[in-house]
Amino acid sequence: MEFEAFVQLIGNVGFPIALSLILLQTILVKFNKQMDTLEKRLGQLDKTMNLLVRTVYQSSTPKTPSGEEQNQDQ
Repeated sequence: MEFEAFVQLIGNVGFPIALSLILLQTILVKFNKQMDTLEKRLGQLDKTMNLLVRTVYQSSTPKTPSGEEQNQDQ
């Protein structure tokens, strides 16, 4: 293979490959940032749901005249 043909092959094939790698890197960086944000939001949602469940459970548990919660198993 001649040197000129080799340079032409790199010019024709190398540029699209390099451009594809740059675009892939950019997409992956943005994707990772979005995944981190999603993970934080899911953590906040988990805390909020746990608080909501505890609040609903506490408000639905009957109280004794002394103000203590009764055991539901009795």
